[in-house]
Amino acid sequence: MERQNFFDELAVLLADREDQYGAPAQLFDEIARIWTVILSFEVEPEQVALCMVGVKLARLSHNWSHADSIRDVAGYAAILSKLVNEARTK
Repeated sequence: MERQNFFDELAVLLADREDQYGAPAQLFDEIARIWTVILSFEVEPEQVALCMVGVKLARLSHNWSHADSIRDVAGYAAILSKLVNEARTK
């Protein structure tokens, strides 16, 4: 797949997910609060994004050519970048 096509598809995927689940900042904050209760220690939204990248990397270690997981890693990395940038501006 051409690089530009990859990023175009990723942009469509991220927009679709935002339409379904809302803005990443709010969703990952909600996930972090849930994980904080489950794990009994503070979890930050940025850590949620890192953990999701880790899940996808583990899956890729079993099937490195799975296009959906590759795209998901890039998507979670993009969300992490957005969360970090938003945290810096607070």
